[in-house]
Amino acid sequence: MSSIFALVNDIDTGEIVLPAIQRNFVWDTSRIEKLFDSLMRGYPVGIVLLWETYECIQYRNFTKNHRSDEQYIYAENADRKRLRYVLDGQQRLTSINIALNGSFQGKTFFFDLLSGSSSDDTSEEKYSFKFADAKDIDAENSAISVSVQSGESPCYWHSLPKLLKMTPIETMKLKSEIQQIDLLSDDAKLKLEENLFQIKYVFTENSECLKTQIIDASLPADYKGRKTIFDILEIFVRINSQGVRLSRSDLIISMLRLYWPEISTLLPDFLVEINSGSDLKIDNDFVIRCLFSTSGIGTRLDFDLLRKKSNVDAIRSCYDGCLNAIRQTVDFVRISCQIDSSRLIGGLNTLIPFVHFAFLNKADVFSTDGSAARKALYIFAFSKVFTQHSDSRTGAFIRDFVNEGSVVFPVEGAAQFVNWKTGFNTIDSGLISYNVELALSILQQRSGGKVYFSKNLPEIDHIFPRSKMEERYDSALVNDIGNLWILQQVANRNKSAKDPREFLSAVDKKLLKNALIDIDLLDQRKFRSFVSERREKIFEIVSRMTELDDPALSTALSGEAGEDEI
Repeated sequence: MSSIFALVNDIDTGEIVLPAIQRNFVWDTSRIEKLFDSLMRGYPVGIVLLWETYECIQYRNFTKNHRSDEQYIYAENADRKRLRYVLDGQQRLTSINIALNGSFQGKTFFFDLLSGSSSDDTSEEKYSFKFADAKDIDAENSAISVSVQSGESPCYWHSLPKLLKMTPIETMKLKSEIQQIDLLSDDAKLKLEENLFQIKYVFTENSECLKTQIIDASLPADYKGRKTIFDILEIFVRINSQGVRLSRSDLIISMLRLYWPEISTLLPDFLVEINSGSDLKIDNDFVIRCLFSTSGIGTRLDFDLLRKKSNVDAIRSCYDGCLNAIRQTVDFVRISCQIDSSRLIGGLNTLIPFVHFAFLNKADVFSTDGSAARKALYIFAFSKVFTQHSDSRTGAFIRDFVNEGSVVFPVEGAAQFVNWKTGFNTIDSGLISYNVELALSILQQRSGGKVYFSKNLPEIDHIFPRSKMEERYDSALVNDIGNLWILQQVANRNKSAKDPREFLSAVDKKLLKNALIDIDLLDQRKFRSFVSERREKIFEIVSRMTELDDPALSTALSGEAGEDEI
């Protein structure tokens, strides 16, 4: 059995590494702090499963200095040296390595040497750890006498990595310095002594809290009984599919890496590229669904499909074309539809049929007849047809309506599909109101894209104050789209429950005009008629701006269109 410090040393020397099938590091500082609290209490924190092998397999070294935008670098064991690959426990080991060897977002790990008092609630953290800047720690430590005088529990923070590397003489000197602090109680001095002993024991001697199990340990390199990469992949899948630690797309990417090592860098690089100028926030899940769809294996994220090498080959063969189709679709949504938020369209899955259509036709199909595609996108987005049951619904629409060789997106088919799946059978204010944020964004000409100054964040606001109106009217009427508009956060938070005529008198007149708000008509006695009339005006303008006022579309949505029309 190895101590935690020994495991960290093996990570530091590159003997323990992460196979490419492992997902990214995802823990936050609170989980890391709780892990160290558990270790200090002597609680078991699970087993680390390693595979010792000489195989030429793609891997990456552990993160030391974690950054949220970190891009991993992969290597292959071309020299066939002995390595130990982590199959289970990478989040815990990476957390420990960052805390003891590096930093989290530029901050290093500190331990409060005076913490550890017992509490009635054992779920509360007993020992205090945190990532911080050294300057902030120095300021806190210098104020310890003041905090003791005021009756607060004293804290004295020290770098945990430095603490573990201290010689016995250095440790005794540190203890003496802290114990000489004015007004420090005997209990605090005793806790300091206990912690200095405990911290060294936990990380350098104790092998019980974090145990290791090694597959094929110490077997000769040419021993025929060693596990194959396929055995290891099956072990990995079975471990990670029993819980919720990995998403389906995480597992799928891990399996793709087995046959296709380049995906380790291709996919992260593409996500950086596609999201650099857009706020649609394209993610792994969406790209994998598009790859599955365009390769002909459906839109269900079923990782069992990748146990067939032929399916992986199909994905590889369509990869470049699929990514180009995603690029084309993103441009279409942002430029042609003036939308830059997946939230406005009911989620990224709404875009999968458009990616598949662009892939099949291998041309800039949206510029050929973008009107049909725009109308289809809006009817999908307002109905939120793909927000739920995304696995089955996207695949069903593509199978039934998206055909190769067509230069016009099947907009009537989109309307028919929405009717079948959602029950909407007419283009009216009810449909438009089903996605209030999209309707108001179109009306007020907002794309939904990123806002950099927090006080400019858009919020859906009640024109007549909700708190006062609900005293007299039904909440459904008060929350009707006719009483809603989009307002910047700073203005919304400052208006309280003022009379709308008073509050809106200072608002830009052009903004009010675009939002269909006439201050002169804001009479609480005519609230019902104001809401009703504005709702219909919103529907009229939004349906015209989105071209959903097309009679053929209404016919298709009602279910009256014949097959030859669809």
